[in-house]
This record gives sequence, structure tokens and C-alpha cells, in this order.
Amino acid sequence: MVENTEICGPIVLNLYGSTTDTEILWFISLWHSDADGRETLLTRGWLRGSQRTLDPLKSKPWQPVHLHRQKEPLEPNKIYEFNIEIRPYGILLKAGERISIEIKCADDDVPKDNIELIGIDHVSRSAAAEVSVHHNAEHPSHLPLPITKGNRIGTFISGGKLPPLPKR
Repeated sequence: MVENTEICGPIVLNLYGSTTDTEILWFISLWHSDADGRETLLTRGWLRGSQRTLDPLKSKPWQPVHLHRQKEPLEPNKIYEFNIEIRPYGILLKAGERISIEIKCADDDVPKDNIELIGIDHVSRSAAAEVSVHHNAEHPSHLPLPITKGNRIGTFISGGKLPPLPKR
């Protein structure tokens, strides 16, 4: 962040992806990196690809609601849009801090504490598959964040250099 930035509210990852299988599991983690590069898990989201159908009456652009009425297997190698709700969060990021996203297809992280234990290592698949995330003009994967203060488009001039991203 080039200035103090407040993020508060619902979060959704609109992700375009494909797989060589008929199913995919998405596990999304939002991370905070302080100015010294220490990372902290903020919040997570998850979605089973075959349960991707949205309820058009209840869904909002910032909060998808999935029907979960039936499994709809994926067609291998076809690109689909997945609207993945990430649990709402609020944080004040200070200048020089970062927020990052981790996209995985396995829930295999080892929880570091009881808070992480709530949403980690509960679902897995036995079959391996090749998974691709797509991002281009036709498939614009994106993560709109609920910025409530600071760092909004058109409100600052970026001239500073941030430190390199930490290696995980």
C-alpha cells in the first residue's frame, strides 16, 4: 500500500478456471504482509466447482449466493467462471504493507493456531488433475476489495517503491 488503506466488508474472487477433470475444489486465502514481510492469514473462501451455480435473486456482485441444489460436473478443459465468496474481513493496512491472495486446489495447509484450525484441512480429493487459472480480456479474473478509506483509484499518486514480496 502506498498509503494507509482500510478494507472492510464482503469479498469475492471472480475466477476463470479450467481443469482436466469433471470437478475442482478452490481454496482461497487472503494474507496480510507487514512492512517486515511477516505474513498473517486474514480470511478464506472455498468452492466446489460442481456447485458453482448462483442464485440470481440473492446474489450481489460483492457476495455470491450459490444454489447447491445439484452437482453440475465440469466439462474437462472448458473455461468456467467461479464466483468464490471469501469471508468478510476488516483491516487497516499501513503504507508499505501488502495484501495477497493464495489460490489452491488442495486444503492441505497445516493450521498454526485454533483460529486457522476452523477452516483448514477438512476437504480433499483423491484424484489429481491439471488446473489452469485464466486472466485476459476475455476471462478477466479479479478480486474486488471493499476499500472504505484511502488508496482508492484517483485519490493518490504512486511514486514509492515497495519491498519485494516475501517467499512462502
